[in-house]
Amino acid sequence: MIDTDAIRSAFAALADEAPPSDRIRASLTIRARRHRQRRLILRLAGAGTVAAATGVAATGVWRLTQPPASRFPVLHAGPGGGWLEVPLRFRPAWLPRSYGEGKRTVIVDGTQAPVLSRDWQPGTANQAISLLIGWHPSLDPGRPSGRPTTVDVNGVPGRLVQVGDQTPGTYLTWQPPGQPQLLMSVHTDDVADAQQDLALRVARSVRPDPEVTWVGPRFGWLPPDLATVPWRLNHGFEDTNWTQEVAMSGPGGRQLLIRMGTSAAMRLENTFATTPIRIREWSGWQVPEMKQLFLTLPDGVEVFARLDDGPGDEQAMPTLIRIIEEFEFGPWPDMSWIGGR
Repeated sequence: MIDTDAIRSAFAALADEAPPSDRIRASLTIRARRHRQRRLILRLAGAGTVAAATGVAATGVWRLTQPPASRFPVLHAGPGGGWLEVPLRFRPAWLPRSYGEGKRTVIVDGTQAPVLSRDWQPGTANQAISLLIGWHPSLDPGRPSGRPTTVDVNGVPGRLVQVGDQTPGTYLTWQPPGQPQLLMSVHTDDVADAQQDLALRVARSVRPDPEVTWVGPRFGWLPPDLATVPWRLNHGFEDTNWTQEVAMSGPGGRQLLIRMGTSAAMRLENTFATTPIRIREWSGWQVPEMKQLFLTLPDGVEVFARLDDGPGDEQAMPTLIRIIEEFEFGPWPDMSWIGGR
């Protein structure tokens, strides 16, 4: 015999536990939008009885009302380590359900790492919470601007700015005594008030983190105009593959990019004329028209490099080849932190 009251009570309890409908709609919308996090630092820089059957059905309904579970891959990269140790310094003690760390970015200036950025996201969903630790003058052009609101972050005054209209990005800056500046950014499809509440809750949970990360690659040679320019190192993942990216912007808009990873998709199929090339013990292709190199290292890691000097620069390709000839890849990064809280 079916106990109607028990079934009604069960579904009422499920309704109580369900997230608000606007959060569900936002999650669906997020999947259709491009990832907008990377704005600041990238500019430098997921049976038996009737009663048992009712329980199974109720569980299915409960799952439909919950945010999607995290979907972080287990990445097999390298041993980690490198020539420059970078303290992580801080991390949030509280994050929304299913969020895990998905990317780390370090700005390198000479032999120092003045800035570290860490991103947390819900699996592969297109939203992120980022903590930028420290500052560098090269970031000034991307500093968030807007009407500031003064807020309290554990007794320290903070400056909150929201940029955009319908779904703004929220930026919260504060500096604990004796510590570097901290910048929390939140990019979700929530309304402005909800983003502000989320940024404040995460910021107020920030605690010291004694762990370290590493910079493994470095340049052996650079042309004079790039030799003193700060550069950035990104660690992250695409699908089930790890990626590592070194990038810099030089005077006059010159852009250098070196991407490394285990995805075969990095061997892009080109419609331009390509020429085989061998650099040290590495074989690959060069695309002079696009000032690009594609290499496969002996351990199977794919490398893509590009030096964007503008049209008509006949020295761009020889310069790029020499940069790669003397580039030190270092140990491949330890990616076991992916998905961690």
